[in-house]
This record gives sequence, C-alpha cells and structure tokens, in this order.
Amino acid sequence: MRSYSEAYRELAQVWREHRAEQVRAERSGAIAAKYESALDKPPPSMQPFRQRMAELHRQIEARHLACARLHRLHALRLQRWYFGDRADLRPVFMAAVAVLLGVDSAAVTVVGHAGDELLVATSDGTARAAHDLELVVGEGPGHEVLAGTRLVAADATELTTRWPQYGPALTELGVRSVVAVPLVSSQVIGALCLFTDQTVLHTEISSAAVKVADALANTVLLTTSGTAPDGSPRGILFDEADYLPALHQAVGMVAVQCTCDLDAALALLRARAFTENVTVTEIARRVLQDGYQLC
Repeated sequence: MRSYSEAYRELAQVWREHRAEQVRAERSGAIAAKYESALDKPPPSMQPFRQRMAELHRQIEARHLACARLHRLHALRLQRWYFGDRADLRPVFMAAVAVLLGVDSAAVTVVGHAGDELLVATSDGTARAAHDLELVVGEGPGHEVLAGTRLVAADATELTTRWPQYGPALTELGVRSVVAVPLVSSQVIGALCLFTDQTVLHTEISSAAVKVADALANTVLLTTSGTAPDGSPRGILFDEADYLPALHQAVGMVAVQCTCDLDAALALLRARAFTENVTVTEIARRVLQDGYQLC
C-alpha cells in the first residue's frame, strides 16, 4: 500500500498531465481559430489549405480534450480511493475510459508489426476475461478490428450469431453488447473494446469510442516517462498493462516441440486452453515454467 506522500506524488502527476492536455487543446484550438478566421481572405487559392489546417487542428484539439477528460476522471477516482476507505480495488486508467464512455468494462490491446499482441490493459476482470476468451477461441471484436474492420458493434441479438463460440461465452460473463474500434497512429496499432450489460447499444457510444481510441493511440500511448528496469516503457497506461512476451516465447517452444509453424503452435495453445477451460496465458506459463508438453 502506498504512503500518503507517494499518493500525493501520483495524484500530482495525473493532474499535471490533465493540465498539459488542456494547454495543448487550447493551443490547437487557437491555431484552428486563426485559420478559420482567414478562410474568406484573399487569395482564394489559399482557402483549401486554410480549411485543411483548421480541420486538422480541430481534430488535434478534440484529441487533447478527450485526454484531459480521461486524466481528470482518473485523478478524481484516485483521490476518492486514496483518501476514502479503500473498500474497492485501486482505480486503473482503463476504468476511467469505461466510465467516460458509459460502459461497464474496457480493454486496449496493442500489437506489433507482425500482428502479435504486445500488451493488454483492462478496466476490470470482465474485460480481461473477454480478452483472454478471444485468445482462446480465435474470434471476437478485437480480431475483427485488427483484421481491418473499422467499427464493430454487436448487441444481444447478434453476439451468438456473429461469433458462435465467443458470443455465448461472453454472455456467460454478463456482457450483452460490445463495441470495438481500431487504435490508429499512421497504421493500426491495436484495438479498443468496450463491454456492457445493456442489451441495446446507444448510437453515441460508437462515435465517442472512435474519439477516445484516437486519443489513446496518438497521445496516451505516446506519452512515456522513461523505461522500467526490464526495458518496457513507463507511463500511465503502460504501468497498468500486462505484457505478453511469455505467450510469444511459449509459441516458439511449442513450434519446436511439435515441429510446426508458429500459427499452428498458437492454435495448439488455444485448443488446450479451451479444453481445460483456462486462459492461453496460463497454458503458456505451464509450457515455459513446468515443461508442459502439447504434443
């Protein structure tokens, strides 16, 4: 448990990030306003350029405003936890994402150039279970987004028909609807998945999710505060994320054990996790630490 001095330092850092995002939003808004006020000024040939610049800086302004809201919400939740009775678990940043978007749970996955998952950050146990479920069965909203779908939205009437294995299992977790959008920063670098017990999705959730995903990909995930002893980046989201190098190591070991390619090795891990009703990461741990054999 952190001391009060540590709590104050953490809260001060979150509030500094909130203020920094506000300042960046104000700066971008001022630049956009300058271009907007000059739209009708001569020469006419400059109007398309000014319009593009105004739109670009309004987009950047919205991105920083979304980040500022997330940091503020996270700071307020941390304050209540630190200086309250601490009856609940310590609030995490992804929980603020879920609250801001009006859903029950949220998860972010970040992938490498080859499409392999590098890290996952979740708001709670439901989001983590939903993520692990996708790893096991090989289908779900995150998979569709990473395969190129720009927006996935499925309510209670679609879950089981869209994903025959994932849907029913997700329903058992209490989830009735999902939304997923890509994290895009020059290219798709991951996915934001949202889960709710609402049987019908509100139309505003999808558009709001796109804006938050843009803020996460282009601001939060780019804001680091150095590196940890193991070389991983430090930052408000990185510090709470689970890294998945063990899974990739296990895939390599199974590929050698079974004389198969990496895709087949991952399929073997998924199949064993499914039959034993455990997560893929648990099977990976057994392979690495216990010498568990899959073939």
